[in-house]
Amino acid sequence: MQSYRIGVDVGGTFTDLVLLNEVSGEVFETKVLTTYPNPAKGVLEAIQMALKDSNAAGHEVSAIFHGTTIATNSLIERRGAKTALITSKGCRDILEIGRQIRPSLFDWNAEKPESLVPRKWRFEINERMMSDGTVLAAPDKDEILKIIKELEKEGIEAVAVSFLFSFLDSTNEIFVEKIIKEKRPDLTLSISSSVLPEYREYERTNTVCANAYITGVLNDYTDKMDASLAEHQLSEKLRLLQSNGGIATIEALRDRWITTVMSGPAGGVTASAYLAKEKKIPNLISMDIGGTSCDICLIKNYLPDWTVESDIEGLPIRSPMIDVKSIGAGGGSIIWVDSGGALRVGPQSTGSDPGPVCYGHGGKRSAVTDAHLITGSVQPKSFADKGIRINLAAAEKALADLGEPFKLTAEEVATGALEVMNHNIAHAIRMAAMTELSDYALVAFGGAGPLHACLVAEQVGIDRILLPDFAGVFSANGAALADYRYDFVQGQPSRMDDMSESDIDHIFQKLVARARTKIEELPDLQIRFDRSLELRYVGQSFEINVPISGDADAALDKDDVLERFHRMHDESYGYSDAAEPVELVNLRVSCFALTPKPNLVRGKHGAAGRADIETTDILTPGRKSRQEYRIIDRFDLGAGTEIEGPCLILSQNSTALVPDGWNGTMDGDGTIQLVKGGAE
Repeated sequence: MQSYRIGVDVGGTFTDLVLLNEVSGEVFETKVLTTYPNPAKGVLEAIQMALKDSNAAGHEVSAIFHGTTIATNSLIERRGAKTALITSKGCRDILEIGRQIRPSLFDWNAEKPESLVPRKWRFEINERMMSDGTVLAAPDKDEILKIIKELEKEGIEAVAVSFLFSFLDSTNEIFVEKIIKEKRPDLTLSISSSVLPEYREYERTNTVCANAYITGVLNDYTDKMDASLAEHQLSEKLRLLQSNGGIATIEALRDRWITTVMSGPAGGVTASAYLAKEKKIPNLISMDIGGTSCDICLIKNYLPDWTVESDIEGLPIRSPMIDVKSIGAGGGSIIWVDSGGALRVGPQSTGSDPGPVCYGHGGKRSAVTDAHLITGSVQPKSFADKGIRINLAAAEKALADLGEPFKLTAEEVATGALEVMNHNIAHAIRMAAMTELSDYALVAFGGAGPLHACLVAEQVGIDRILLPDFAGVFSANGAALADYRYDFVQGQPSRMDDMSESDIDHIFQKLVARARTKIEELPDLQIRFDRSLELRYVGQSFEINVPISGDADAALDKDDVLERFHRMHDESYGYSDAAEPVELVNLRVSCFALTPKPNLVRGKHGAAGRADIETTDILTPGRKSRQEYRIIDRFDLGAGTEIEGPCLILSQNSTALVPDGWNGTMDGDGTIQLVKGGAE
């Protein structure tokens, strides 16, 4: 019997899907336009197409791994539940007070982002937990009941509870939660000691409010999606990709949807890290250019950069996540001229509706895809199987109209826009890396990633590029290959001198026990635990995550941890001082259930050798005249095929532009490796 796994990535313009045969490794890829305002419609359309193309039945699908921007969009668009906050007496205005740091220090007209919870829906309770975790004042039941009446009067749908020092002892928060559940079981409840048991009350309170705010949206989306999937024998098979690059079941996410807030870009980075290990290339830059954005992540020693902090429209969110830097640079990015007469690209996008002018769906503003068509780097036939009839004349007229006031032709505007976009991406890579890039390779994917890879690589000093198979749906491919992952944290601000090894081991054991409870539903998969401490010198404001060696039950070696911290501090900041006292901030445990990773195959490739079909003339940025490029169908390339620029490589859902000076070969797994100046 066949067994399949589905990976889905919903982007701003396209919804990508990969159907993976778990036995043979055969991959079927599908790309459809993202459907607004209901993206689930596009996901279901893609699933139906994939099942039909592969002759697979719904009952043969073991799981659907779904990357989504639903949580992110809910926060950006302020489209969530009517949320109230219950907090400690004196902390009602913490969402406004925030931090001393201001995004625009000298801008007198800067406006702070609107809070998710208006002041009238914030309620104080006379409770207090001390900084050592002892209860100074317990909440009064009558006070809580009075607040519940106010919640009902205001039509509140979700409640966030965040008390001072509740990360040390959750007794007071749990007491309030119990009473609200008894009186109003219909309300969505989020308590900070469960969502984010860390210190820094501003970030913790914002995060728990955001979790309460988006929970109803995500519950509604997944419930409706599961009901629709049931019609195709796919009920209860939906899983969501989290910001940390791991998969989680829907039930495991019910109380912590905030972990999906940066789910969108995580799939591509997961696939890039997997490719790095397969190719034995420890240092990679992941570059995903889709229809709306360009997402960049550094992979060092086979591991993606990660962080616990993000900012969404001015709202601080704390949750373990892959550290992805995004800019508005994609196929749908709008080309425009600013008030000073400078040509700009993005960050606004045409999206899938109406899309670029060339789509013929009513779009009036030129986009990057229009520029590629005019310069010849994108072929109209590439859109035929997506039901898009390209209107080249409309794209040319829109670009010509944009350039007319400056006496620029459509071609000049197009090449200028592409040059601006390449510069923007190169700048973003330099800012993300903040280091010499000659030791890094670039992995380019997304529908537009391979189009810009070589020209961007030249700007940042990278001479090796990986163009993976299934590049156009690589993020969906990453979702299909992701492992289950659950993260747990416990805030414990203490000097390391005051914490014994057994004290730390005891806290780790409690975190591991919580992790084992989450992972019980996956008994057939190999389990792995990662532990770490977040440390800093006493007096510092930010900490370094220090991995702990050994398995989940291994005893802690404090001297080894401190030695590792000093070394990592020196690597990060250029100095360390072993005589300085060190402070513990958080303990972290990550639990992984490892999914099988079959060798991926497309089904068939051509025999080794050239597979030239035709030629086309392309005008690339920096050149004054068009140059002849060979057009190659990637599907006809075989393992060992040598590739020499200039050529244009077409595949089902992406196009690769290989200019002069770049050469390479096709690997056995379909990855094209390009090297500046010749293959090695």
